[in-house]
Amino acid sequence: MTASSDLSDPSPAAAPAAAGDPSRSPLRLRAVLLVLLTFGAGTTDVVGFLGMEKVFTANMTGNIVLFGLAAGEGNGADLARCGVATLAFALGLLAGFGIAGRSGHGRVWPPRVTAVLGFVLALQTVFLAGWAMADAEPRGGGLLALIALSSVAMGAQTAAARSMAADGITTTFVTGTLTSMMGGFAAGQGTAAGLRTAVILALGAGAAVAGALMTHAPILAAALSPLVLAAVIAGAFRLHPG
Repeated sequence: MTASSDLSDPSPAAAPAAAGDPSRSPLRLRAVLLVLLTFGAGTTDVVGFLGMEKVFTANMTGNIVLFGLAAGEGNGADLARCGVATLAFALGLLAGFGIAGRSGHGRVWPPRVTAVLGFVLALQTVFLAGWAMADAEPRGGGLLALIALSSVAMGAQTAAARSMAADGITTTFVTGTLTSMMGGFAAGQGTAAGLRTAVILALGAGAAVAGALMTHAPILAAALSPLVLAAVIAGAFRLHPG
């Protein structure tokens, strides 16, 4: 994940709005929406890890490590779960980038990005229904299907954020975000540090909230991500060109 556009340098389309109330500027709203998406991804990974037999559906770095561990141990069941998650995430990326296309120059939040998130919300809604039907304890083929649904959704969400080239933020994993932030500090460029720090904290906050809920309210824990996503989509319409 690499750093790209700088939220402190408004595009021509965003500049007039940014000149007014800073709390309502398009760039500030975009930052808030990216942080919320990252919070949702943190909840999703905890649901996967604690509720779907230790598999990540948003963080493929950790998932591939688990895949390698399962291969070394000869654990076929773990291999299947991690393999399905990785492949489904890749397919989600492909679908997400295909829907998003090339972001329009000067647009803070292209409508196609919102279209991708609508696709993600549909997948997450189906996941939540399946999760509730399984009483938050999926097994066998149903478990693999839910892993695939969640992973495709997170892959598409990653593509949506990445297509905007917003300071290297992907909203599903933060290793690259931390790298970009430290690299910026080393080069004397810390203009995007606030957003990057917020994104890193949001991932942990989402994980903490979902972790607290998984013991006594696992269905609510799984509902957090689609609820947050619905709020993001509602906010995103304010950033569409008139």
